[in-house]
Amino acid sequence: MTESSSGTNSGGLGEFGLISRLTELSAGADLANSESVLTGIGDDAAVVATPAGNQLLTTDAIVDGVHFRSVDERWYGIGWKCAVSNLSDIAAMGGVPDHALVTLGVPPGASVDTYDEFYSGMNDAFTEFGGRIVGGDVVSSPTMFVNLALTGHPSVDANGQPTWLERSTARVGDLVCVTGPLGGSAGGLEVLLSGDTNPSGQTLVDRHYHPTPRIELGNRLVKSGVRCAMDVSDGLVGDLEKLAKLSNVGIRINMADVPLPAELIFMFGNSAIELALSGGEDYELVFTSPESIVKELQRENVSEIIVIGNVNEGGIPDGKVSVVDQNGANYEPIRKGWDHLNG
Repeated sequence: MTESSSGTNSGGLGEFGLISRLTELSAGADLANSESVLTGIGDDAAVVATPAGNQLLTTDAIVDGVHFRSVDERWYGIGWKCAVSNLSDIAAMGGVPDHALVTLGVPPGASVDTYDEFYSGMNDAFTEFGGRIVGGDVVSSPTMFVNLALTGHPSVDANGQPTWLERSTARVGDLVCVTGPLGGSAGGLEVLLSGDTNPSGQTLVDRHYHPTPRIELGNRLVKSGVRCAMDVSDGLVGDLEKLAKLSNVGIRINMADVPLPAELIFMFGNSAIELALSGGEDYELVFTSPESIVKELQRENVSEIIVIGNVNEGGIPDGKVSVVDQNGANYEPIRKGWDHLNG
């Protein structure tokens, strides 16, 4: 989900087709130290082996007019969200954030106050959830952009061994769970664009600009024995399709079990479920796990965990995600998620 489309489709490949092509090119290159790559392109973060230990690497970019609107002048919120989008990638690996590098593209006439507020938002997010900005770069640009790269390290499992979550480890029989309500960020964007001042709508706008990365809960999942997860950044159905493809499985989602914020239902009624299925940028985690582990987490009062479906098929080369309504009938979402190149 973004503020508006960039109008680029990279030769019709789309975002995920282009990522697949770049993955092929990277895998085909004769690169030094390739054995140090433990988890490469395709997950929320890469995992690499270094002499000092395993390290998580992730990066994300935001562009004015595509991911945010400078005319809104919500610089603190934009800075917070920029940090959280990277922190959430670390959370989705069950990791711990460490150090960040920030590259700023600065347009002519930019106000220093803008960057004061923007950095305050980023710094506050890192202070609350871990990590620290340690450097970066500043370049001139006709359009404001920010690229943030974040490192982290794996947390440890119940045996004290460094372990991380991946998208390729879902298994038939696993339950599919999320860690909180979905659709609030997408609803907030709709409210922001409409100019509605309803208090419930403003609560959704706050969800859009002030999401929470699930760092602590990601660590808890690793320790409990969960091994398959990702964050919901581009839409629940679209993100699960990526996970299903890498795990070669079929996933069934019960639409009635997808948690929705009360404010989203109030503002959007029957359309709320569409925002939850495809809106993105909620930065909750979606994970698959054997039922025994899920029940143990529930016994430990991890109240954030909501079961929304199951992994019901194996041996599906391109993966498959189906959504069913309360009567068990197939439901086709209007859209499945955000593609950064095709919208």
